[in-house]
Amino acid sequence: MTRAPRTIGSIVVLLLALVVATAQAQPQFTGTWVLDRAQSQFPSHGPHGKGMADRQGPPPDVKLIVEQQGNSLKATRSFAQGPRERSMSETFTLDGSERTEPTRHGGTSVTKATLGGDRLVVNKTHTRPAKEQGQPARTFSRESVWTLSPDGRTLTIDTTMHSPRGDRTMKTVFVR
Repeated sequence: MTRAPRTIGSIVVLLLALVVATAQAQPQFTGTWVLDRAQSQFPSHGPHGKGMADRQGPPPDVKLIVEQQGNSLKATRSFAQGPRERSMSETFTLDGSERTEPTRHGGTSVTKATLGGDRLVVNKTHTRPAKEQGQPARTFSRESVWTLSPDGRTLTIDTTMHSPRGDRTMKTVFVR
């Protein structure tokens, strides 16, 4: 009879250790990241048929500031080109729930972010109303998978974009 309680106790301890190890295994993206252009791969065609290499002038410097606390992650991207700088921020709830927001042109944007294992997966879908009556609404979607290098010094974001014009992929690599 004394073996059963010891065995159950050992199983409970093992399960608790597994839960703690799993909780610690989730990546922490917090930090200031700078785009490593040499390791990144941009789509060959962007909006209006131009790719990153087709733009005139030097490419902008890109910085990504990530603040991750509990079940929330805020990503602020800053773009600096000469004296001009602009930034944009997105905040994600990391539990896989969907957040719907209106967009500038009368459409909707649905975002779903899931943090699990060693990565963050962000799915975003934009739906724009038809420009003319009788035409279908246009839908654009993007899936971004964030992963950290084993030493935590490199952040890679692999993005697949889907649009009525076809699919494109992009890999952005950031370093601390």
